[in-house]
Amino acid sequence: MEGVGARLRRIRLSGGESMESVGRRIGVSKGYLSRIENGQVSPSIAVLAKLSNAYGVPMAAFFDSAGGETRISVVRSDERLAVNRDGTELGYVYESIVFKKPDRMTECFVVTMPPVESPRQMYSHPGEELFFVISGEVRFIYGGTEYILKAGDTAYFDASIEHRGEAYNDRPAQALAVIVPPTPGRRGSAGLRSATARDPDAPASEEDDGDRPAEAGVAGRRSELD
Repeated sequence: MEGVGARLRRIRLSGGESMESVGRRIGVSKGYLSRIENGQVSPSIAVLAKLSNAYGVPMAAFFDSAGGETRISVVRSDERLAVNRDGTELGYVYESIVFKKPDRMTECFVVTMPPVESPRQMYSHPGEELFFVISGEVRFIYGGTEYILKAGDTAYFDASIEHRGEAYNDRPAQALAVIVPPTPGRRGSAGLRSATARDPDAPASEEDDGDRPAEAGVAGRRSELD
């Protein structure tokens, strides 16, 4: 079975693009892209969304499709497709729950977030996103404002603004993340503003292969949803 990294390499090469040029367009290093394509690191959903925008293909092209019906995708709880089976560097695991429909317009993931001490990364990517908390509590930071989301709470937002979610109160959390790609030609679309913005989840240069802490911190603002 072809992995995500191998698919990304094949798609890049089919378009005749170098890792350097792609890295410049999405704001990550050549070295980081090489590690992704070789399966040495698992990309975040934000990086995959930017690569989707850069290559002009849906995110579905990066994942295995089970074929099946084109009008409906039924994925049982034990059939979820782990996009990053070993987790990201923070231990987050993303599982696709719509992979059986090849011509889908959105990507939906169940995100499992273990407690971490200080996840400094902030993320941004083209399009919009829905974030629904399934279990646990999540500290969700968006554009410098902090929200405490509880099970059943939902955030829907312009994903080009820096954001991140993390387990709250030292307990694991799980959420549904729905990625909505930018609409072509829509002025002010998240994708048009952030296609070349650097992703803090990836190294700033080829020589820097460590995750870069977010520069924009929470500005002391906080809204708690009860």
